[in-house]
Amino acid sequence: MSDVLSQLQTRYQDSAQLSFSATNTGLVMVTIENDFARAEICLHGAHVCSFQPKGQKPVLWLSNDVQFIQGKAIRGGVPVCWPWFGPHPTNKEFPQHGFARNQNWQLSDTMQLADGATELVFTLTDSEQSRQLWPHAFELALKVTVGKQLHMELLSTNTGDDEMVVGGALHSYFDIASIAQTRIRGLDQVTYDDKVAVQDGLIQRGDIIIDEEVDRVYLDTLATCLINDDGNERVIAVAKDGSRTTVVWNPWFDKAAAMGDFNNDGYQSMVCIEAVNAGDDCYALLPGESHRLTQTIYVLD
Repeated sequence: MSDVLSQLQTRYQDSAQLSFSATNTGLVMVTIENDFARAEICLHGAHVCSFQPKGQKPVLWLSNDVQFIQGKAIRGGVPVCWPWFGPHPTNKEFPQHGFARNQNWQLSDTMQLADGATELVFTLTDSEQSRQLWPHAFELALKVTVGKQLHMELLSTNTGDDEMVVGGALHSYFDIASIAQTRIRGLDQVTYDDKVAVQDGLIQRGDIIIDEEVDRVYLDTLATCLINDDGNERVIAVAKDGSRTTVVWNPWFDKAAAMGDFNNDGYQSMVCIEAVNAGDDCYALLPGESHRLTQTIYVLD
């Protein structure tokens, strides 16, 4: 990856908004800084690791025990789960949440927009490695716009000759002051499946309060979620498109402690609100067809 780093540093040496570095494990990081915000994106997984609007505390949570290891998912930020969400539907030996988050992407394009925001496009195409797990030709593009808002657009295109079915998610982790001072609005009266209680077809009543392990799949919803982060005296909005499924997740103590890359008390300062394509919300793409999944994150004024 050192060659990639040097090439990017040369290519963008005159950029006032972009800089490049490597982790101590050799993964390449892009740092974006403009008049609105600062963000970091790792080429491994096209993984947005941080987003901090000017004058705000960080919006995205990254584990204190995060491991930047080639081929291993990064704990926190916004993992790109693709082309399936959760365990593989038929082969449990295949990686959880697909393979896109564990591969190196290319930075294909960048642009400073008229309003001063920064746009970056990361791409991933099929390879011998990917076809061992998923026998399809594809192009995956993640467009990330860093401004007052963080906007992510995941475009899946079938470049092969056969139909392919895609699922996935923008699996965003949010940084909060305290889970005890946090509630989530926007999903009142929405039907959900509770993966912890193993109960389907439940209905959300009022705001979501998290005081134990939560793993819920909210169905048939396009709603914007609002995270009332009362400890930080702010509200984080999470909007989406191209998804009718929203997942809310907090592992709580036992599961957090069982993860080697999740600091034990980290569950107290994070919550995941995920824009998901799964189950009946996956998309069958004919040759040449595309599906667009978006998520927009911002702090309310």
